Amino acid sequence: MNQRTKAGTVDLQAAFTEWVRKNAYNPGEAIDHFLQRSDYMRDAVDTVVEHARGKILERTRGHLERLTADAVYVAQFPMVYACKDLQDRHVRYTVSLTLHEGHADWVGRVWSDGEYLGEVHGSGSGPQANYVELARMHIESHVQCAGGFQPRLRKA
Repeated sequence: MNQRTKAGTVDLQAAFTEWVRKNAYNPGEAIDHFLQRSDYMRDAVDTVVEHARGKILERTRGHLERLTADAVYVAQFPMVYACKDLQDRHVRYTVSLTLHEGHADWVGRVWSDGEYLGEVHGSGSGPQANYVELARMHIESHVQCAGGFQPRLRKA
């Protein structure tokens, strides 16, 4: 078996973790995308004979499924939300909140497929406001604007 993809290797776990963070997927939903799209897996699978590739992918998938079933592992990732834009494309985003007394600021980071689209910045206030819901409504309304997504302020 290829050492890079051997179930339980630190390299595989590190590559998966980095890829999930970079591409903003919930870990359990990222496995197939990682196996199909990541450079790490492409490089690892391309180095073995063709008849062994299916077995390697199956064992790697099994390891990643066990890993993503671990609540401690999954807790290190932000919640990933999903919606559709006006062109009916699937869009994913994360929300980072900074809480202040009586108000909050947020940054929404937005992805579509494997492409990072940019950030949406905003703020809201209220004595009993649900800041996560305010942020989500703001980000989703911005994603669904006519003319496609336009990042606010900067693209990282």
